[in-house]
Amino acid sequence: MKRSRISKISILIVAVTTICWDIAVSTLSVEPGTFRFESEFDAVTGTTAMVGLVTSDYTELSDPVARNINPTYDQIEEMVGKAIELQGGFRWVLEKGDKVMIKVNLVGGDNPSGDGNNTDVRVVKALMKHIHAYTGGDVEIQVAEGTARSNDDPYDPNSVWGNSGYLDLITDPEMSGINFSLLNLNQSFNDLIEIDLGSEGMSTPQGTKYYVHRAEVEADVYIAVPVLKIHNTGITNALKLQIGTAPGCYYGYNKSSGTDLYPEGIHHDIGHRVWTTEAIVDLCNIADIDFVVVDAIMCLETVKTNRGNNQVRFNTVLAGADPVAIDHVSAKLMYVNPDDIAHITLAEKIGLGTNNPAQIIVEGVSIEEARKKVKKSQSQDGKFGQSNRTWILSNVFEGTDITEEFIAGEASFEPVPGEDGWSQPVYFFDDRIDLFSYYSGMTGMVSYAFTYFDALEDRQAELWLGTHEAIIIYLNGVQVYSFTSTTSYGDSDRGENVKLIDIQEGRNTLMVKTLNNFGDYSFALNICEVESDPLYSGARVPGLKFHTDENWTRPTSVIGPSVESDVTTSLRCYPNPAREYVSIEFNLAEPGQTSVEIIDMEGKVVKSLRNERLSAGQHHILWSLDADGGGSISNGVYICSLISGSRRTGVKIVVE
Repeated sequence: MKRSRISKISILIVAVTTICWDIAVSTLSVEPGTFRFESEFDAVTGTTAMVGLVTSDYTELSDPVARNINPTYDQIEEMVGKAIELQGGFRWVLEKGDKVMIKVNLVGGDNPSGDGNNTDVRVVKALMKHIHAYTGGDVEIQVAEGTARSNDDPYDPNSVWGNSGYLDLITDPEMSGINFSLLNLNQSFNDLIEIDLGSEGMSTPQGTKYYVHRAEVEADVYIAVPVLKIHNTGITNALKLQIGTAPGCYYGYNKSSGTDLYPEGIHHDIGHRVWTTEAIVDLCNIADIDFVVVDAIMCLETVKTNRGNNQVRFNTVLAGADPVAIDHVSAKLMYVNPDDIAHITLAEKIGLGTNNPAQIIVEGVSIEEARKKVKKSQSQDGKFGQSNRTWILSNVFEGTDITEEFIAGEASFEPVPGEDGWSQPVYFFDDRIDLFSYYSGMTGMVSYAFTYFDALEDRQAELWLGTHEAIIIYLNGVQVYSFTSTTSYGDSDRGENVKLIDIQEGRNTLMVKTLNNFGDYSFALNICEVESDPLYSGARVPGLKFHTDENWTRPTSVIGPSVESDVTTSLRCYPNPAREYVSIEFNLAEPGQTSVEIIDMEGKVVKSLRNERLSAGQHHILWSLDADGGGSISNGVYICSLISGSRRTGVKIVVE
């Protein structure tokens, strides 16, 4: 049984309340499960993530090659090894005797390896060789996929496995002595087991239960090896890759068509709601990804399949143990805002990793050096980005005249959550903010939604808006948009209205006033970069963060290589959660008096690890979860505090 699966579930504290829906008379029905209060997302977060990022021209490689040239296998093998080394190696991931599953991405049946369609087999070969070397060969590896296209025998030379080069690994002399096999996760129903996520399940129509291949759960270590591509979900990478774990023999062969056993398929459509994001996150939760190596050698823009004109050569490999942080960095490589990718932000909410740039340390090549601007998906999901999904909502006001001021000074009013009829922060599971369900199907009413957002600079932006009925938008106390009629409003209309607005550096206020007469009571809203080219438009302004806490402080940018970091920004604690020990690593840009302490949640120092003058450079401390004076500490959440000179930083540690 997978070691980390048990520990992770124990720290994901996501409470779910059952809501009784009081459905009023309407032509539409209330859709259960469309929202949760933010307080119900209780997962522990706050850990630092390391990402190794290597391009083919990285100067630390023995044989660097230009990024516009297809690298050789030997060059890719060194790139994979260097990316793994930069983020800390395998020492917290692998043990001798482990059973390792490597989940790849296989899409096109006739596509050769390295064309961007399928995970480049050279990356997988290199990874297996590095695993073999690290464990001394005492390891069992399965290369697995549940392709959406077919139920191919992985040992059939005419299958996607054969055409993309994976079957050739069996007879490759360089793979001699490496214990590995190929596995189709689509086969067969007798090999499937049911996983019940219970309160951790995000997809309400799924009913919290999924079938997966038993080999996935029985693996000791699960490694995702996606190929980085644009997709209608924004990007497809480590997180989206997990759709391939839904077995086709049960869910159908694009995972949405269904079978006689399960006609609904893995994608559930109810009304205008599509539950794809929630299914992705649920399957990621089951997979419990231990490590990621990203094939960004040849990537694809616009769509996930090679159309002959959408290839973009990146010649890049990423590695790390945090799949959310990996997807965050990968999105930025393609000039995609991670906050526009719903499965990235939701995965962070339930504790699968960090999307906070202040907690992500990139070692090797910086994002700025490696990134290329690619064309976005032209599907509505990929084009619109992501609506702000968390709002404070007012009580309802009876009336049908949206121009009436139901709240005195409504334009500049700033509500307090939970007071004077205003809700606590509410999260919606869709770009369309489903007020009809939130207000239990009531009609003939006006209500308000409020949020703050933080911007990095004064600038012009585009307000992207979708709505069915009358709506008024106030930005920083000024009306910037008004619509007093009705219009058609479907999934393709979420960004039907685009208006130029001016946002200011620091905190901004946003009040949305809406009318409901006819039942389709929802709106979608994003604040995007000004862009006239539709191939790039609809991207949220970089660094813009929506929040409902007036005292919220925006995060800083992703931290680059530690040698360029500030004095204490590279603090890393691993493994986290911890059960036997914690390895604490940090880099000091200059020498100085330095203290490292473990502090409990009441502010008490339970262990003093260092209090001395340390030299500049990298430092390492091993903490055995003991307290000052002897004895083990109790399970719980602690802070590793690092102070050097005038600089201070901290990382949460979960002890189990």
